[in-house]
Amino acid sequence: MNQPTTLYLLTFALSVAFTYYWVSKRIPSRLIADQAPRARFELVPVKSYVPARASGIDLIFVHGLGSNPDTTWQARNSTNTAHLTEETRPNSEQYVNWVSEFLPSDLPRRDAVYTRLQTVGTHLLEHIDGQIRQSKYEQSRRLVFVGHSYGGLVVEEALIQAKRRREFNHIVEQTRAILFLGTPHRGTSFGPWGRLAALALQPLGSNPLILANLEYDSVVLSDLHESFISSIRDDLQVVNFYEQRPLCLLRLGFFRWQMFCVSERSATYQGNTVSKIGLAVDHYGLNKFDSRNESYNIILSKLARVLAPLVQPTKRQYSVPLETVQTFIQRDQLWKELEEKLQIRHGRASVPFAVTLHGLEGAGKSQLALKFTECSVDRYSPILWIDATREETVRSSFRRCAAEIGVADEPNNQQSTALVDDRVIQGVLRWLRNRTDVDDEWLVIVDNADDLTWGIKKIMPKGTRGRIIITSRDAQSQKLVEKSCEQIRVGDMSPREARMVLLRHLSDNVDLLPQSVEEGCDEVAKKLGYLPLAIDLAGAYIGNSVAPELSLARYLEDYEKHRDELLQMDHLRGLSSAERTVWTVWDTTLEKIETQYPRLQPGLLLTFLACFQGNIVQDEMFRLASLGMSTVVNELGEEDSTELRMFIPESEGNGCTGIGLVPQCTAWFSGEQFVATKIGIGSRGILGLCLLLAARLRKKIISHRFRRHLILHLSDVGNIDPNSISIREMGDVFIRTILARVHYDEGQWEEAEQLFVQVMETRKTKLGQDHPDTLISMGHIASTFWNQGRWEEAEQLEVQVMETRKTKLGEDHPSTLTSMANLASTFWNQGRWEEAEQLEVQVMETRKTKFGEDHPDTLTSMANLALTFWNQGRWQEAEQLEVQVMETSKTKFGEDHPDTLTSMDNLASTYRKQGRWEEAEQLEMRVMEMTKTKLGEGPPRTLTSMANLSSTYRSL
Repeated sequence: MNQPTTLYLLTFALSVAFTYYWVSKRIPSRLIADQAPRARFELVPVKSYVPARASGIDLIFVHGLGSNPDTTWQARNSTNTAHLTEETRPNSEQYVNWVSEFLPSDLPRRDAVYTRLQTVGTHLLEHIDGQIRQSKYEQSRRLVFVGHSYGGLVVEEALIQAKRRREFNHIVEQTRAILFLGTPHRGTSFGPWGRLAALALQPLGSNPLILANLEYDSVVLSDLHESFISSIRDDLQVVNFYEQRPLCLLRLGFFRWQMFCVSERSATYQGNTVSKIGLAVDHYGLNKFDSRNESYNIILSKLARVLAPLVQPTKRQYSVPLETVQTFIQRDQLWKELEEKLQIRHGRASVPFAVTLHGLEGAGKSQLALKFTECSVDRYSPILWIDATREETVRSSFRRCAAEIGVADEPNNQQSTALVDDRVIQGVLRWLRNRTDVDDEWLVIVDNADDLTWGIKKIMPKGTRGRIIITSRDAQSQKLVEKSCEQIRVGDMSPREARMVLLRHLSDNVDLLPQSVEEGCDEVAKKLGYLPLAIDLAGAYIGNSVAPELSLARYLEDYEKHRDELLQMDHLRGLSSAERTVWTVWDTTLEKIETQYPRLQPGLLLTFLACFQGNIVQDEMFRLASLGMSTVVNELGEEDSTELRMFIPESEGNGCTGIGLVPQCTAWFSGEQFVATKIGIGSRGILGLCLLLAARLRKKIISHRFRRHLILHLSDVGNIDPNSISIREMGDVFIRTILARVHYDEGQWEEAEQLFVQVMETRKTKLGQDHPDTLISMGHIASTFWNQGRWEEAEQLEVQVMETRKTKLGEDHPSTLTSMANLASTFWNQGRWEEAEQLEVQVMETRKTKFGEDHPDTLTSMANLALTFWNQGRWQEAEQLEVQVMETSKTKFGEDHPDTLTSMDNLASTYRKQGRWEEAEQLEMRVMEMTKTKLGEGPPRTLTSMANLSSTYRSL
């Protein structure tokens, strides 16, 4: 080689090296720490956000080749933004990231469902499972992917692997939609060129192998796509976006070299749930939007449409059994003060935000708190209402709230337990205390906390995510919140507010009332001292009058007359002026109702309300009270109603007086002589109503919330003296049995036991110790012992019942077999397997002979014996019985019957114990699918089946 040639070659090599250095210097390399993207190879949140809840949607963005995950979704600000509105104009910085700056505010929000926006590099599957879907709750979240270019192929490969690998099955199961932005399903014409560029840039960390198979119609891409289609759900929504403009590669004057990076043919494919949309951009513009332009809005619209059916609105937890009165007037100054003070944070307090509303009885504290809860449904969850009038109402309130938030009621929890030791109360308090930043803020109203001496402070809710409003007559109630608490004094209404309350009672359109009526309202309000409760009661008196002026004048006359009469009564001496005002208004109104509507028996209604503790009497009470004794007879059933007619004569007889009044008036109406003169009523009607309520409780036809409220009030019915209402002795037994069953169904074992013992003793005396009804009562008591873990006492009674039935009825009588099965269960719970097995075998064989092998009782006894084998590790014997039970149940009841599903679960458990994971999985998968179909995904039965299957997967 001559010297000139060598010189030319050397010059050329140096020029190439210099050009390479000059070009590569401007290309960031992952090998250089300062130039490597911050995101590296992992999931990165788009922006600071509150950690996601257990339910909702994960929206994951996957960038393409050669992209910097820090900037791949960014576009340079347009120089001309004059045409944009203020709403769509981007920020003033140099770049706009549409994923973090536009989408969070543009995607429609729904009830407390939080959508996480994530970007991802590679190693997609592991990062999803390891970072954002670790718990089983997170794994239940829906997944939506947005893949740009090669990132779409990464998504396809990830889902294929998720289908193949059991631990990642939840990812493919929960993936409900994919948006592909220019994904080369069939390859790209840039493949060979891109591979050459990657080879040239390999010293900077580029990987040419990734681009090796991106040429059009490559076998690798074809196989990938086929595997992807076979791996995804049939209902997976896919949207393919493709470029409608070619990418300009080179421009020299009028000359332009441009090509489509990914053609429409490659970026789209056919399918039942697949759609395609073209955007008037080049490949570079598919993932970069500097404003909310037309292309961005098309993607946003499609994304919102895809997300809409996936969003499952979260139930707002709201347990407030009251509503504000229709004539409620918002007192602006108090409302403003409440909102402001409930935002004042006390960092060291047991609850950071707390306000106490204190003032006279009837000042409107509870109504103000009620209105605030109604206006705050979307701000707080849960919102809970605690009636703090007395211990019984507190206990009942916490049970209602526990049912709302899903805290389990403890079956062995006794009503006699101190409030601070009550397991349900502690469960609710613990639930509130454990709320974290990922949870909604909660709001608790503690109403009527007037008596601070019985220890209510010990059960006050605490927690960093909470707010509390306390209503009380005691100004010291702020001490209920440790460390610090705001307070507001609720006083009388202003003259204008009081007038508006009365006018609302008089007419729907207050503007049409003459000036004289307004003056009359002012006079009445002034006479009542502007006390809200008294004014509202007075409004009920004068409301709907055809002559408002005359009605107002008459009211003032009646009020003065009753006030003079009542002031002479010993029972009202010592009351405050506000209490005397309310009582006078109440008495005046009651007399008017008695005069105008004598057939409605307002005294009866008042006595009925007096039977219920606390100040919450729901509308269902009034509806049931109106049904009458005929409905009581029908609800109790044919057998029970016969007993009812036998034991409760139709004649009314001599009645007893009422036992009290609604809580707000209890302190004022405490004189028995006064109550007797005002209200005379037999307790028969009250007893009949309570029996109706008890019957409906047992039949489960009363709403769960009302059920919780009602249980509190039935306890005193059993204390009614039978002689006072002419009930025969065995009728009293019938009543106590009904009530004992209700307590038993509610897990109130101590109360049930007391009533069942009374019934048993009466039946022993009247019917004899070996009478069938006496034996039934003994069985009831044994069952309450059993549920309290008092095995020896339960066994003693069960042995007595069993031996007596054997003698009286015979060993093969159904009642005898039931008592033997009960005794076997007691042995079983003590681990006395041999004794339990001996009885269970005898019961099973007798039932087979007497009823047949497919009788439900026979199947139950076989399942019990199988469980005894199971607990002794005798897997083959247990399996043999469980298979027989399952197959018979399938034939007799159907595969989706609850008993059949239970038998399948039992058999799967036996398989698991033997390490036969695949057989267990098949059964558990079938159970889960059928429970989902029959019950839905939310009920506990479905969740249990899912948990069983998950446990099996973990063991594989």
